[in-house]
Amino acid sequence: MIRAISLLVGLCVVLVSGCAGSPNSPSTAATAAGDDPGVAQESPAGDEERDYPVQAFPTQTLYTLLAAETAGLRGDLDFALRNYLEQARITGDPGVIARAVQIAQYAGDEAALGELGPLWADREPDNVQARQLALFALLRQGKAQDALVHATFLLENGDGQPLRQLAAQASALPADQHDLLLAAYADLERVHPDNVDLLFGRALLLWQAGQQPAALALSQRVIQLQPDEPASQLLHTQLLDETGSKEKALAQLEQAVRDHPENSGLSRAYVRMLFSRRDTAFAVKKLEQLTQVDPDDNSLHFGLALAYRDAGLADKARAELELLVQDPELRNDAHFYLGQLAEAAGDTTRAIQHYRQTQGSALLPATARLANLMVQNGKLTAARLYLQELRAQHREQAPVLFQLESELLMRERYYSSAHDLLTESLSAFPGDINLLYARSLASEKMGDIAAVERDLRAILDQDSDNAAALNALGYSLANHSTRYEEAQGFIERALALQPNDGSIMDSLGWVLYRRGQPVEALAQLRRAAALLTDPEVAAHLGEVLWSTGDPEQARAVWREALQQHPDDPLIKETLERLHAGPL
Repeated sequence: MIRAISLLVGLCVVLVSGCAGSPNSPSTAATAAGDDPGVAQESPAGDEERDYPVQAFPTQTLYTLLAAETAGLRGDLDFALRNYLEQARITGDPGVIARAVQIAQYAGDEAALGELGPLWADREPDNVQARQLALFALLRQGKAQDALVHATFLLENGDGQPLRQLAAQASALPADQHDLLLAAYADLERVHPDNVDLLFGRALLLWQAGQQPAALALSQRVIQLQPDEPASQLLHTQLLDETGSKEKALAQLEQAVRDHPENSGLSRAYVRMLFSRRDTAFAVKKLEQLTQVDPDDNSLHFGLALAYRDAGLADKARAELELLVQDPELRNDAHFYLGQLAEAAGDTTRAIQHYRQTQGSALLPATARLANLMVQNGKLTAARLYLQELRAQHREQAPVLFQLESELLMRERYYSSAHDLLTESLSAFPGDINLLYARSLASEKMGDIAAVERDLRAILDQDSDNAAALNALGYSLANHSTRYEEAQGFIERALALQPNDGSIMDSLGWVLYRRGQPVEALAQLRRAAALLTDPEVAAHLGEVLWSTGDPEQARAVWREALQQHPDDPLIKETLERLHAGPL
């Protein structure tokens, strides 16, 4: 079967707050403890006064720098930065570089800062500010080993916090580079055995490497050296939780929340850990207690609202969320969940109002739900117009919004309109893999298998290991051509990449059946049916059972599927084609 990668479904069920997500994340533990976790979060400021020796510049350089300063006074930062950056490259003068850094920071030009940081550190290796800037530039570029050189210098000069930031960003490194970084931290620890930042960073690296017991032991040393530091407490409790000491972890994190009521990061982590227990009554009890102790902690109130919702206490959840719409950080999540509550209560108008007010990270889930509601109420045109408005306002989200609109059209069986929309979207975003895949689905519904193959092969040209495209191409060829051997090759490649994917097992079973191997097909289709309650799998499994002389079992499979999907067209078509009669 071809898996329709549906944003409408996926975004509608996503929990945008993260409260139901995994409470433990080695890549984020260093920054999860709030506003002051003990980790450097920003690039270093560029306003430090420093005396630089006067240097004779060529006339052209002086003219260019004067023009840049004049442009800066006029507010033309692009011109000023472009000229200062050029002269920083040409002259290598530390004063020019420092001034270019100031302008780049004021303009928020990360690319320029990424170039200027290493250049400045190279010219002034003893300048702490230059080293800090180089470190952050290299971190953004994923060059951990190069960044470590600067972090080590900063450690020797009394600033160990970059070692935490470096470790926090190391989770995405290839295994061999991660191992080298971990070994380097161990070497540094022999020289600085009691440096809290270094120990914290190494504990984080050990956690990322799957060495939880060693990471836990090291985090215990950090706690002993710095018992009241929120980030250290968070790291330790998360490791306790992951190594099986869940009650102890929750108790210690609760105490940390009580000790640091100002730290919203700890509160959010506590809520996540509490929800991971999947004990709604316990979560309600604990969060009610903590909100009484600290009534101003809105992260706890937000967790309490979700706990009330999960406990079926909609009125209490609504009351909490209505207070939180005034909180700038929680406003969007509050509107999203108020929309969900209104939707569950059948109040479509109020649900749409809340979804329309949702922005930020909750924008796409809210938009998906809003669009669904509008279509369910016969307002497909209005939903499309709304999505078009959003595309104009949020160009960075335009590809996803195009895909959402196409799914609305597909669901309403306007396949040609969906195809035209996706063709328009690919003119604006050529080569976008998700849009190509979506258009292949529309082409398949229209019976244009050549177009399906073109789009799926275009995806594979970019990503030869795209399992969804491999499966879709193989299934399409099996279903709409006699190129069964080629089809099976694509499907087997997909299954090798995702061996537990039921939709790919279904495709393999179907192509085996089409190739005259019903026994082998039946094995794959039974595996698929065990993983997926999907009417397409049921249609295929029933047909193969029917063909192998087991009509009663086939009817049982179809009957069960129709109980859940009474209007499924594929099962009905299969019954008619096989003359299976009434079930």
